[in-house]
Amino acid sequence: MIIMACINKACFIFLQAMGKAAASTALSMLREVVFGIGFAILLPIFWGLDGVLFSMPVSDILTFIVAAILISHTYKELNAKGSAD
Repeated sequence: MIIMACINKACFIFLQAMGKAAASTALSMLREVVFGIGFAILLPIFWGLDGVLFSMPVSDILTFIVAAILISHTYKELNAKGSAD
């Protein structure tokens, strides 16, 4: 999952570079706080200690999906602005 975590970090940096600091921060907080802590609490109920170990990989996968949607919308906005000029 290291590769997916690196892709997520690259998405955070890309969004910040495009002037979307709020989206970048929200995505980062989603990964660390909502998914990371949420799954660290929820998954052990079903899988014990393995649930804690799987909490961050699951968090990375879900963050990747959300990041892909945000990046897609950002590219559409950039293309719309580029064709309007």
